[in-house]
Amino acid sequence: MREYNILLLSEDTGVSASDIEGKIKELRSDDSVITSDDTITVLTSSDAGIGIDVFVGIGDKAEEARLQAQAAGKPALLCDIDCPQAALDGIDATIPYIWGLFGKNNNDKEMAFLRHYNLSFVYNADNEKIADYIAPLVFHMLEEFSFHSKYNTNFGYKKQAEFIHEFTQFYLDKMKQLVEAEGFVREDIKGDFNHIIYRYRPNDAEKPFKSIDGRDYDFVIEYHRGKPSEGIYYGIKGEVRQGDLEEQCKKFRKEWPNIFMMDKSKLQKLYDDSRGKDIIFWGYNFQLELTEILNNTFPWKDYLKCYKPTDNMWEKRYWLFWVTLNDDEDIVNVAARAVKLMARTFKRCIVNNNKYKKPDAKKNDTKTPKLQMTSFTNEAFDELTIKIEKGKRRMTINDFIKKLKEDQLIEEDERYECCYILKKGKDNIVSFAQKVKSIIKEDDPKSSVPWGMVDRVFLPYTLNPSKDNFKSDLNNFKRKIEEKKK
Repeated sequence: MREYNILLLSEDTGVSASDIEGKIKELRSDDSVITSDDTITVLTSSDAGIGIDVFVGIGDKAEEARLQAQAAGKPALLCDIDCPQAALDGIDATIPYIWGLFGKNNNDKEMAFLRHYNLSFVYNADNEKIADYIAPLVFHMLEEFSFHSKYNTNFGYKKQAEFIHEFTQFYLDKMKQLVEAEGFVREDIKGDFNHIIYRYRPNDAEKPFKSIDGRDYDFVIEYHRGKPSEGIYYGIKGEVRQGDLEEQCKKFRKEWPNIFMMDKSKLQKLYDDSRGKDIIFWGYNFQLELTEILNNTFPWKDYLKCYKPTDNMWEKRYWLFWVTLNDDEDIVNVAARAVKLMARTFKRCIVNNNKYKKPDAKKNDTKTPKLQMTSFTNEAFDELTIKIEKGKRRMTINDFIKKLKEDQLIEEDERYECCYILKKGKDNIVSFAQKVKSIIKEDDPKSSVPWGMVDRVFLPYTLNPSKDNFKSDLNNFKRKIEEKKK
């Protein structure tokens, strides 16, 4: 029989030690390292001779619990701690066993907490009891920290627990950046304290991004903190709310048919034979369209080789696909941006059933750039803006765009974050390049055209990124003119 002691510090919160103790004891089982024979005691004060395994502080008492836990070198769960009032300066942010618990209406407090620590959980303060969250979280802390430090005699298992907690910190540090990512909300699966889930819910929506015929769709970034070898992943997760499970699973599969697993010649024939005839073909439209948009936005990646198919439909949940976030990629610049593009494309292709625009020309070979510079994004547009409006120039980016539109050369492509697509025409690319050069030279004759920045904002009508073709096509055109003169 093993013994565990928990110190609960709270003040006028309505949370009693006996309530917490009873809920924790209910979680003991022979499947856990903490069995029904083990003793668990929740105290509200401690004597010097009693060793505390986990400290819990709520509200005004959270800071006191933090200080005691830090002095004892033990884990602590801090509930709705007011970090701006806490003396957190100089605290080692890598301490792995300081966890936070915050009500949804305490987002500012959570953000302040995550500036110092990297793992927090959220409960709905309006209709959920904080005790229902404290008990399982404390039980997890006993399993993860106290058992292995006090009772585990198996070297392999003991080291596994230590390694997981050490390695998971890198990913927790990345995940917490999403607290301030626009349009994302932290919403885990109730009762699951391993998966950290940020869902794309624009405009403060509380419902799934879209519901169709009993199927909910969410666009998520997720991490299992007990499986750092999996890393962070993002994609589209579906959940069956009603209807026949087998039929709904078939519909999920049709909406994302895993093109990357198919022979390319068969895929092309299927596309040619089915276009405009088979309503089910919308899934192929969606995958082709999304792949093109993602590859154009992130030119160092080939998403057709990044999609991972699901291998289960557990708890009525089904991933249409997911993508691993590489460790050298920024979670906001890549994962969050990609998820938003996925949601936008999903709405166009699945919800509105728009057809895929097949490119008119062969794609250029993808070359991996030295820097992970995104294209057709707000950042790319801002860089061009700074260049256009630099120094003593009179021209603004709005003037620049307006003149190109007046000549009927471009229109906005709303599929992307920020993109202008050239209108289709035989000599349109050359006409566009000539106009860009003339506008810039008119404003500043000594200035050179920032073709690299232009490539990342303006998309040829072929839907294939320019990759320096605007400049080269214009030069080739000039050379032909000169040759004719000779």
